[in-house]
Amino acid sequence: MTLSDYFSKARGIGVLAAADLRGNVDVAVYSRPYFADEQHVFFVMADRLLHQYLQSNPKAAYLFKEAGEGYVGKRLFLTKSKEDDDPAAID
Repeated sequence: MTLSDYFSKARGIGVLAAADLRGNVDVAVYSRPYFADEQHVFFVMADRLLHQYLQSNPKAAYLFKEAGEGYVGKRLFLTKSKEDDDPAAID
């Protein structure tokens, strides 16, 4: 099963974390990622602390915990490669 298939079917909660260059960490509950292909994921984010941290440090981690008993889910280790604020691209 591909990651895009997994996230299109799995139910649960996701958390995105990032740190700035000084090591200050921010973490926030986030929706599931969108997939361009199996190597590129997208998140729609407001201009808040997590977004600001990604301006100086492109590394982030996303943790998804499936709903239900136990600790089943996925971890994605991410590197920001692009940012787009075009409303048409976001839609």
